[in-house]
Amino acid sequence: MMLSQFETDATRTRIEMGATLVSSGKHAHKAEPEEQPDSDAETEKDFNFTTGISSLHHMADEEEGSGGEKSTVDALVKPWTSVHSSRAAHDAALFWGTLYSPPAPMLRPARVLCVARRYNRKDKYVDFVGEYHLDLIQEFGGAPIMVPRTVGTLSSLLEYLPMDGLLVVEGNDISDDVLRKYQCSIPQRLEGEAAEKFASDTEFDISKDELECALMRFALMSGCPILGLCRGSQMLNVLRGGTLYGDLAAETGTTIQHLQPNGPTYDSFRHPIAVHKHTPLATWFQDTLGDEGGELMVNSYHHQGSRELGKGLLEMACAPDGITEAFYDEKYDPENGNYLVGLQFHPERMLGDYPGCKRVYENFLRACCTFRQRADSFDQ
Repeated sequence: MMLSQFETDATRTRIEMGATLVSSGKHAHKAEPEEQPDSDAETEKDFNFTTGISSLHHMADEEEGSGGEKSTVDALVKPWTSVHSSRAAHDAALFWGTLYSPPAPMLRPARVLCVARRYNRKDKYVDFVGEYHLDLIQEFGGAPIMVPRTVGTLSSLLEYLPMDGLLVVEGNDISDDVLRKYQCSIPQRLEGEAAEKFASDTEFDISKDELECALMRFALMSGCPILGLCRGSQMLNVLRGGTLYGDLAAETGTTIQHLQPNGPTYDSFRHPIAVHKHTPLATWFQDTLGDEGGELMVNSYHHQGSRELGKGLLEMACAPDGITEAFYDEKYDPENGNYLVGLQFHPERMLGDYPGCKRVYENFLRACCTFRQRADSFDQ
């Protein structure tokens, strides 16, 4: 399989260590059969949970003391002990110790958190994150971490850290109570028949709102990269001090259909957006737009939208009615781990339309990997 143009540090580490193993002859071919222990107890003694890592380090010391090159076992364990908790280090030692021939070590992938949505399936709630998002995170070197939107998750949210990136996607309107808690502007709410028209959106999911706002506030404080799509872009805007339209049609009188009338699908409807030149969006879609910006046709499924952008946020694209469809932080620099982007449309569902859709995620993961490397260096 050919490597993509975007290579993570983890990929380079695997290649370099693989070359070292082959050149040294260690683990390059199938290992010679070892003497079997007399009993299962001896195996457990060598590789049980509490002694696994010390056993491997003992093996490393013996190998190093014999005048050989730096221990392969030691090299396998240290990347984990330096950036993981002792529990994770023990798990790594146990896992690799029970393998017949351990692989080359690698840096941990960037952990991208995404809070799950829920839906009712046969009278049971099911949590999920769309595979379009998960596939793209993995394609560009990340590890998607799905955070369940259950009530008990908030009290144990620290267990999902470290977080190297935060993806916040579609969902219901954000709860007034949660917006109030985070001192955000509260949009005008629909009432009566208008509210019934958007019942699936206006029924709040407070658990999801609480989790995403808590994670996003933490990400904003720590400088962690954020990609907000659809509702996620609206949340990012208000947490940065921006404001929202409660309903575009009611408040602006727009004739642009931001919410397609023929059912809840993302793929059957498009409207144009004007992309501003010299913005990240223009760069991602340059092969389509050229150097001067231009117009894209995007999917659309939202009745709310960003009104005034928050502090430090700049518009990248707008619809013909002037509604902001994309924005970014003025400090955008994925090579240095800076990435705050909000898109009102869904690039993950337009991969066949424009090559630029993948670059949204590619640059997001580039920033996540850089942030991960910088954050992990504090633990060395």
